[in-house]
Amino acid sequence: MGYGAPLTGFSANTAAAETTLLPPYNSVAIDSFPKAVGAMPASASASTGVVMKSDSAISYNLPIPRKRGRDHSTINRFLSYPSSHAHSQKNCGRNLYFLGEDISILVQQQQLDLERLISQHMEKVRMEMEEKRKREARRIMEAIEVGMMGILRSKEEEIEKMGKLNWELEERVNSLCMENQIWRDVAETNEATANALRSDLELVLLDVKKEEEVEEEEKAESCCGSNGGDMEEEEEEEVEEERRKGRKTRRKEKEEEDRRCKNCWKEESCVLLLPCRHLCLCTVCGSSLHHCPICNSTNNASVRVIMP
Repeated sequence: MGYGAPLTGFSANTAAAETTLLPPYNSVAIDSFPKAVGAMPASASASTGVVMKSDSAISYNLPIPRKRGRDHSTINRFLSYPSSHAHSQKNCGRNLYFLGEDISILVQQQQLDLERLISQHMEKVRMEMEEKRKREARRIMEAIEVGMMGILRSKEEEIEKMGKLNWELEERVNSLCMENQIWRDVAETNEATANALRSDLELVLLDVKKEEEVEEEEKAESCCGSNGGDMEEEEEEEVEEERRKGRKTRRKEKEEEDRRCKNCWKEESCVLLLPCRHLCLCTVCGSSLHHCPICNSTNNASVRVIMP
């Protein structure tokens, strides 16, 4: 049975069941309704213990309870929240009566207040949910932004590191190219020096060969001379032979002196200095001396030459 059902047409047999639906003694529900017109006097009510409603459509024989009932909350809910049956009867145009009073307006007002409270609460909940959703979205976006900033920062550091490595590699390539060019120039210089030494050696060998041919011709001419001048010729040959030996000795000494190291004058010169191209140092002096003893120029490279 829903609350707020119409109370018209009650019989005397249901009076005992309806006493449980009455508000308690001196309750707010009784005080909220106006007093009925034409009620019995207070003395008569006190003597009989029965309240009579003579001016209403239905008379009630309801005893006044002496104790506060246990269903006070139930009665308050009954007065505060109308049921769907009462709402449907209200919509149908029927009025609700309680204790002879028309409570349709009160029920309708309570229904409107309840709907307004529900709509306000729903709007508040909706706004709170919307605000919470926005906060969560902002929090998620901030977390994503922080993560992306970290990734971008790491990528920028990696790009900077790769740029530094690329710059170092470019510098290394440039230095290798310069070193390669230097060694190419040194190789070309060494090749030119070797060619010059080869030509000088060929000229020296040619001069020696010419001198040997001249000596053989002189010997042949001396053999073809007269017998009368043998003694003189022999003397002349001996003198000439001594001269030739002296020239050979001086030539050898000069060659040996020219081929000696110009720093220690002990070892044979076998180190070619660059860029002056002087073959004037031995191996020991070439590793310790950094200038040419002939032209006194600073050398930046040296090449060892193997002489035959």
